[in-house]
Amino acid sequence: MKKLNELTIKECLEGLKNKKFSSEEVTNACLEEIKKEDKKINAFVTVLKNEAIEKAKEADKLISEMGESAFEKCPLLGVPYALKDNFCTKGVFTTASSNVLKNYISPYESTVSQKLKDAGAVMLGKTNLDAFAHGSSTESSDFFVTKNPYDAKRVSGGSSGGSAAAVAAGLTPAATGTD
Repeated sequence: MKKLNELTIKECLEGLKNKKFSSEEVTNACLEEIKKEDKKINAFVTVLKNEAIEKAKEADKLISEMGESAFEKCPLLGVPYALKDNFCTKGVFTTASSNVLKNYISPYESTVSQKLKDAGAVMLGKTNLDAFAHGSSTESSDFFVTKNPYDAKRVSGGSSGGSAAAVAAGLTPAATGTD
């Protein structure tokens, strides 16, 4: 069997529905992998360890109480993901990987992050990008370059390079990107 942090969204959902593992277990596996591997690739700008574990516990409680019917209302219930850091998240740093916004905490939630929240997904953190998504390799991030997890001499690609690298490295089953 794959390691929990390497599951696809589908595999994660199937395992959660069949109670092969909990959301907290998957979330912790992802957070451990982020802690161990992200310093090599720089996919994440912000990691929300405590918040993610709390959301995973809430998902597990809902699954325990409602069983598989919990997924009818929340189709991504308990699935960890990473959010590209150009989507506003209420009460969380939203930097767009720019020094201009490095201390900005959004007072509101973006449509994208709200829909993921409503679907029950568990946000692990926010990923690196080219500053304000202007670029195609994360080399114009004001914070750091995200490395390709398969070959550190190559770029991770696109302004959504942090998200792409996080999934490719097995740090999360899913991540948002933009074009």
